[in-house]
Amino acid sequence: MSAVSETVTNSGESAPSSETRAPRRDFASRYRTFCYRLLGERFERGGDPSILQERLKRAGINVPAAVHTALVVVTVMVATAVMAAVAFLLFFAVLHTANWYLYVLALAAVGAASVAAGFRFLVDSKIANRRDELERELPFTLSELSVLASTGTSPIRLVRRMAQRDHDPAMTATFRAIVYRADVEGKDLITALAETAKESPSTPVRDTLWDLGNMIHQGGNLDEYLRGKSDAIMQLKRLVQKEFIERLSTFLDMYVSLVLVGVLMIAVGAFLLNALGSTIGGLNADELLLLLTFGLVPVAVAMTIIMVSMAYARAE
Repeated sequence: MSAVSETVTNSGESAPSSETRAPRRDFASRYRTFCYRLLGERFERGGDPSILQERLKRAGINVPAAVHTALVVVTVMVATAVMAAVAFLLFFAVLHTANWYLYVLALAAVGAASVAAGFRFLVDSKIANRRDELERELPFTLSELSVLASTGTSPIRLVRRMAQRDHDPAMTATFRAIVYRADVEGKDLITALAETAKESPSTPVRDTLWDLGNMIHQGGNLDEYLRGKSDAIMQLKRLVQKEFIERLSTFLDMYVSLVLVGVLMIAVGAFLLNALGSTIGGLNADELLLLLTFGLVPVAVAMTIIMVSMAYARAE
C-alpha cells in the first residue's frame, strides 16, 4: 500500500534530483523513526487512531497515525524547550527583567501552541488542496470515462485505462489506487472502489466512486450515467464560478469603501489633528499617518488579496 500512497502523494509533482532530495528525506525519516521509537510504540498500543488515520489518508500523508502523533508531540516538546531557552537568555541574561519567568512561560506556551496548530493546519491544508485538485479534474475525467464507456469497454479495463493517463494527476492517482487494490491486494473492483472512495477528501469524488460501484454491482447504462454526472458537475462548476464573479464585485465595494475611503478619512482626520494641535488615542498627526501608511493600508490590502485568492481557488 505504501507504493500506491507514494504515487498518490507525489503524482503531478516534478521530481527533484536525487542529490537534493536524499539528505532532506534521510533527515526526515530518521527524525520520524526517532519519534516513533520514543513515543510512537506507546501510542500504537493506546486508543483507536482511526479518525486521525482517515484524515491522514485524505491528506495524502503516508504515515501511520501513531507515527504522526509521536512526531507532533516530540516536535512540540522540542519547540517548547527551544522557546523557553531563548526567552530565558533574552529576558534573564540579557535584559535582566524582574519577572523573567513569566516571559519564559508565556513564550514557551506560544511556541508549543504554534507548533501544534501548525501540524493541524498542515493536515487541513493538504486535505483542502487535494479536494480542490480532485474536484477541478473530476468533470473532465467523467467526460473521458463516458467516451471510453461508450465503446463497450469493461469496467475494470476502464479503470486500468484511466490509471495509465499522463494528465489530471489527482484523479489518475485515485484510479491507480483502485488498480493497486484490485490487482495487487486481490480485492474485487467494487470493494476497491468503495475503499478508495472512503479515503478521498472530495465529496463529489466519493459519491462518483460509490455510484460506479453500485452501477457495476446492480447493472445499468454506465455511459448514460457518466454523461449525466459529468453534465451535473459541470453545471455546478459554472454556478460556483458565477458566484465567484458576484463575489468579486462585493470585494471591489469592500476595497473601495474600507481601503480607499477609509484611508482618505484617516488622512483628513490627521490633517485636522495637526491643525488643531491635538491627539487621538495618544497619537499625534505624524504618528497617525505613519500607522496608516505602514500598518493599516498594507494589512487591508493583504486581507483583500487573501480573500480574493481563497475565493478564486474554490471557483477554479
